Amino acid sequence: MKHVLTVLGLAGALTFAGISASLAGHHITPQEKKLIAGAKKEGSVTLINPLISDRTAKILQKKFREYYGLGSGFKYNNLRKGTGATAAQVRQEIKAGKFTVDSIMVGAPPFFAAAAKKGAFLKLDSGQWKHSKKLAKKYGQYTNYPYTVVTVGYSFQPVWNTACPGMANFNVTSYEDVLKPSLNKKGISSDISKSFTYTNTVIALEEAGAVDFNKFWPRLKKINPIVEFRTEPKMQMVISCQQPLDMWNLAGRVYQNVVKKPDLKDKIKIGTYKEGQVLLGNQIAVLKGANNPNAAKLLIEFMLSEAGQEVMVEGEAQYSFREGFSSKSGGGAYLSDLSKVKVIGMKDWVGASKKYKSTRGVWLKNFR
Repeated sequence: MKHVLTVLGLAGALTFAGISASLAGHHITPQEKKLIAGAKKEGSVTLINPLISDRTAKILQKKFREYYGLGSGFKYNNLRKGTGATAAQVRQEIKAGKFTVDSIMVGAPPFFAAAAKKGAFLKLDSGQWKHSKKLAKKYGQYTNYPYTVVTVGYSFQPVWNTACPGMANFNVTSYEDVLKPSLNKKGISSDISKSFTYTNTVIALEEAGAVDFNKFWPRLKKINPIVEFRTEPKMQMVISCQQPLDMWNLAGRVYQNVVKKPDLKDKIKIGTYKEGQVLLGNQIAVLKGANNPNAAKLLIEFMLSEAGQEVMVEGEAQYSFREGFSSKSGGGAYLSDLSKVKVIGMKDWVGASKKYKSTRGVWLKNFR
C-alpha cells in the first residue's frame, strides 16, 4: 500500500461468502477437539473487549458455531467498553472472585502481566498459537504464553475527509502535516488520559525517537483541536466535517462506515506516518473461575485460526500476526503493507506503565 491509502470500493453487499467457503475442510487440532464437548455443554461465552463491533460480533458468533459444530443455540456475548474500563471491570471481578465474563481481550500488557502474576488466568494449551508467535515477536508485541497470547493488532492512523471545505488537496505523510495552520479548528486531540493504547502509542514513539510530544502537544493546541476519546464518535466528526481530520483513528472504522455508506469510499482517506506506526496487539486470556472456560479457550483457538483471522480482518480491518495469512476480504484492502511501513513496537510493554502518569501529565497540561 502507498503511504496514503485511497479507500477502495466494495463489491455488492460485502457478504461473508468467501469466509464460508474457506471453512470447508478446515483442520481441527487435537487441542480444539478436547474443548468442543465442554463448550457445547456450557452453551455460551462472554468476551469483554474494546474493539469488536456489533456487526463483527454477529459474524463471529455465526462462524464460531459453524466451525466447531456448536449448534444454533450457542451464544457469543460481546461486551464492549473502553480500554481502561475493560481492564478495570475484570480487575474488580478478579478481586471479588465473581465473574460475569469468561475472557478478556484488550491492548493492556501491564494488566495482563499483573493478573498472571496473581494467578488470575487459566493456562492455555493452544494448537493455533504456534502460527502467530513468530510475527508477534518480530513486531514487538507483548505475550506471556501459556497465559496470554495476542490475536490481531491495529495502529492509529491519520484519517481525513477530502469532501470538507479546504481539505480537497490535503495529505498526511508526517506528524508535521497535522500541525499546519490551515487545520485550525479542524483537528482532534485523542484523550490519552483515558486510554492505554493512546498512551502506549505516545511512549513508543518517544522511545523510538520519532516524535517529541513535549513539543508536539503545545503546537497541536495552537490550532485548537477538539478533545475526544473513542474512535467511533471521532470518525463521525470526520464524516460530518465537524472535525475533518483525526490524527489517530483506525482503518477499520473507515471500512465499517463505507460498508454502511458506500458514497464515502472516495471521500475518506487513510494515511501512515513516516516517523513510524505503533502496532498495538490485542492480548487475550481466560479468567480462572470463569463460568465457561472450555468455550473461552475454544474462542481463542478460533480467533487464532485462519478462519477466525479472516473474520477479524473482514469485520475490523485488523492486522494479522499469523504467518502466511492473506485476507481476501474487503477489510484487508484497508490495511497497509507492513513490509513497507516503519513498524514500531516496544521492548518493555509492562515497564511502560511506569511512564503513564508523566506521559499523560504532559498532555493534560495542554488539554485539561
